[in-house]
Amino acid sequence: MTAKLSAVPGLLQGRIVVPGDERYRLLRSTYTTVAAPAAVLLPASAAEVVAALGYAREQDLPLSVRSGGHGLSGRSSNDGGVVIDLSAMNRVEVVDRAARLVRVEAGARWAQVAQALAPHGLAISSGDHGNVGVGGLATGGGIGWLVRHYGLTADRIRAAEVVLADGSLVRTDADHDPDLLWAVRGAGSGTALW
Repeated sequence: MTAKLSAVPGLLQGRIVVPGDERYRLLRSTYTTVAAPAAVLLPASAAEVVAALGYAREQDLPLSVRSGGHGLSGRSSNDGGVVIDLSAMNRVEVVDRAARLVRVEAGARWAQVAQALAPHGLAISSGDHGNVGVGGLATGGGIGWLVRHYGLTADRIRAAEVVLADGSLVRTDADHDPDLLWAVRGAGSGTALW
């Protein structure tokens, strides 16, 4: 049964993939699970994530959020629902080289991060494979090749921009909503973006 979707809002024009779109077969499933969502949304900014979440709510369908899609649970896709795929949010920026401060968007893959940081002599403790998404691994703890020497990826998260379930966009750090930062850094099941 195919879900009847409402018209996508202007902010998301061109950012929705449905069955029949040539991109669908590459976006429908995860690394571990074959799925058939009614729609995959590809936001490229935090404002577009807010719009995507609002749109997904209007459809009254199951919702999944995907960073890289490598989570073994397969929760980053679904059958008949909406998937918010963060792969278009893949920017990596060195904010302050001396302070070793970088900004990485949740949809980036670890190979992209390594490539962007190498010219600056920087690296982040990351996953075991370059195709793993930053959002899922970082919010799930972050075990990888460098963990024994440098610790978990989550140990290095200083701040995060988060779209909450109610659609509000917030920034969390040690001084602003530190409990949310604790949750983003892998406080427990259900906090991760897979």
